[in-house]
Amino acid sequence: MSTFSASTPPAGQPPQLSYRSLPILASYLILAGSLALNACRAIVVRYQARQKGKDWAHPQRRAHFLVFAALAALSLGATWYYMFAFFAHSYRNWEAEQSLADLADLEMSSFARLELWLQNAKLFREAWETVIETPARFWWSGQIFLWTTGWSVFLGIMARRYRIPHVWTYMLLGQIVAISFAQNLFIATILVSQQPRPTDSKKKIQNDWPESLAAWSPPLYAEVLPVAISLISTVLVPTVAHTRYFMLILLVPHLLLFVPAILRPGRSSSTKARGQGSSEEGTTQRYVTFFQWYTMACVLVQAHSTFLVLQDMGKDIGVESVGTLALRLPSVIYEHPAVSSVSWDVIYCTITAVAWIVVNGGNPKRMLGR
Repeated sequence: MSTFSASTPPAGQPPQLSYRSLPILASYLILAGSLALNACRAIVVRYQARQKGKDWAHPQRRAHFLVFAALAALSLGATWYYMFAFFAHSYRNWEAEQSLADLADLEMSSFARLELWLQNAKLFREAWETVIETPARFWWSGQIFLWTTGWSVFLGIMARRYRIPHVWTYMLLGQIVAISFAQNLFIATILVSQQPRPTDSKKKIQNDWPESLAAWSPPLYAEVLPVAISLISTVLVPTVAHTRYFMLILLVPHLLLFVPAILRPGRSSSTKARGQGSSEEGTTQRYVTFFQWYTMACVLVQAHSTFLVLQDMGKDIGVESVGTLALRLPSVIYEHPAVSSVSWDVIYCTITAVAWIVVNGGNPKRMLGR
């Protein structure tokens, strides 16, 4: 979003308009639409291939695909209904702060007003400072960091196993549209893809990788470090709100979480993987263990957020306080449009995760493409 500020004009003169912010906003929306259409195009191509070859990996796989396609549409509708409501809310607040003399200028077109609003509003920062303004709001918004962090590793695993190219575009789509929307599109892509057979190790795939590289895994530090730093940043974000460090701490996980998705093997790793097609079971177990530890870390982070909410409410931990908390947290969702957008993103991320567990029968290895 635009972070430009309007220059203050001399008294009696209209504001100077550069008309830079509206093109930036338009480019943002065009990029979002292009990424979504590209993901949908990949799904259509692979779906048609499955239909033509009648080689669905599982009899119910097509039905599962329809579930996640529907979840993608629902998550997009829920999050962006409130995102546009946030834009309108921000604009009304800006308009209310303008002097009557400025607003009485009949020469000022709607486009000029929108440009002035965007030049003065720092929408990205405004939205995030709003959604972490209270412990109860951060109880919701903090979870989107947790979902995104774990999903970044999942992206890399499944992209290698299902030969999904340019997987970083899904992470970018999630960050500029909604994580739950990108998650559901990615899972839909998985469900219409055919996993390479370990026995076909001589065949080549995207970027001339042998199919046995489904068993390849990056060095541990390359995945664990971005995840660990992102978790630390998640905890720190509320403590630096309205300070000069806020944008830095906020952007760290936004950038680092591309790393697990874009990791690719070097020549030595590729050669090693050719001779170790049978190591895919060991690679899967490594990731099962990783997600077990990661889940425990998320539980601890969310338990800390819950404690902060209770502390802010002046409550001690107990049956009565838990009941009060259960009534308080749902009401927080509708305190502000930005909070609603992020909260519904979290809700749909949770629904997506539960659905993925159900369609895989709760088997951790099946959930990771084995």
